[in-house]
Amino acid sequence: MQTTYKIMRQLLVISAFLVVSTGCADTEPTLERTTKDEVLKLSIPQQFHELPFESGLGRAIVIFEESGADCIIYVKGLNPGERYTISLVVGLSSGVMFGPKENVKIRVGSLEDEVKFKPNPKGELFVSMRNPIRFFTAAKEELFFKIESENKKEIMKTVPFLLNK
Repeated sequence: MQTTYKIMRQLLVISAFLVVSTGCADTEPTLERTTKDEVLKLSIPQQFHELPFESGLGRAIVIFEESGADCIIYVKGLNPGERYTISLVVGLSSGVMFGPKENVKIRVGSLEDEVKFKPNPKGELFVSMRNPIRFFTAAKEELFFKIESENKKEIMKTVPFLLNK
């Protein structure tokens, strides 16, 4: 009886160890574990960069090309009844707003009033805009993408980044 108890206890300890060790496995990419104070370093030779929004509800993708960078934004969890602006911000400046219609490609959602984006009924927005490469290379402060509601309330932003020159 005592031997059975010891074996059962050992099996319980081993199974608990296995559950804990598999639950703590590090399967997320490094980018997901950025802290709020961390600044990502991007480089042009690595043409494709994915930046998470701090809320975890979307991604910004920057694809560097010859003369510019295609900036793609996909977010979910927005209020379908509200309109939002999207900006690429440097430091404390107001940044470059996405728009007008001629400069953006809208995949999900719609554009109203030249720079106001409205998500689809599920609260999703998927847009892109090409920006000149000089905007990234001239930046001496952190850059980030920001989504604001019509009343200028910040809804979400990406982790900050800088371009390695």
